[in-house]
Amino acid sequence: MNFLSKIKIIGTLTIHVRDGKTGHILRTIVKENTITYNAGDVVRALLAQRATDDAATELSLGSMRFGTSSTTPTRNDVNLISEVGGTREQLQDVNKVDGISGEISLQATLDTTEANGNTLQEAGLFTTGTLWSNDVGGTTYMFARQIHSAIPKTSSISLDYNWKLQFTT
Repeated sequence: MNFLSKIKIIGTLTIHVRDGKTGHILRTIVKENTITYNAGDVVRALLAQRATDDAATELSLGSMRFGTSSTTPTRNDVNLISEVGGTREQLQDVNKVDGISGEISLQATLDTTEANGNTLQEAGLFTTGTLWSNDVGGTTYMFARQIHSAIPKTSSISLDYNWKLQFTT
């Protein structure tokens, strides 16, 4: 039995739908997410740090991406099903909050000017990869994916996504 089968990664995605003018929370969605098989490969490579592995900076969790598909996630997923262009939110250090021991919290916001006219239903957590671009990424791995109830995105709302990952045995 390898070490990855003993370490469990549990993820929870919380979305706050906020009024675009007042900032008040209109609705909250909480979903446990699906951790992909890529996540195990990323953790293994980060721990091994072999010369043949991607650099630690490329494998760090680097962005959240959003889409319109309601297709149920699987551990085999490697990308979003229907990503909305221009909605990749980079996770810089300020977006990575230290949680309790064994937990990390990642945060992204779609403001009132982003993704309007789309009905958002999926989110993905991705590694940084070799190149950051809002529309085209370098070599990245999708770490986790989840679908949620439909949110028709308009300029009257903003969305706060908080993705918590807990590592346990």
